[in-house]
Amino acid sequence: MSDSERSLNLAASRPRMFIALAVLIVLGVLSWLTIDSSAVLHVQGFSSRYVAFGARDVEVRWFPILFLGLFAFKVVLANMRARLETRGPR
Repeated sequence: MSDSERSLNLAASRPRMFIALAVLIVLGVLSWLTIDSSAVLHVQGFSSRYVAFGARDVEVRWFPILFLGLFAFKVVLANMRARLETRGPR
């Protein structure tokens, strides 16, 4: 990677990463407050030779939190990778 390409790597910017994480946190809070806590999805029990779990109700409001958490993990990993790439070989 040349010096000009290293300076153009926007994924390595820590302020941009913190802005992206702040936006994901705001979206998570808004989704938590928007979705009613009484909205549940009934999951039937399952049993096989290796895995078994009982029937339960899962709150729907946890799905967007999980989804946004995965995006936050991806943002952090992309930032770490970009910073390692801009540092170059040792």
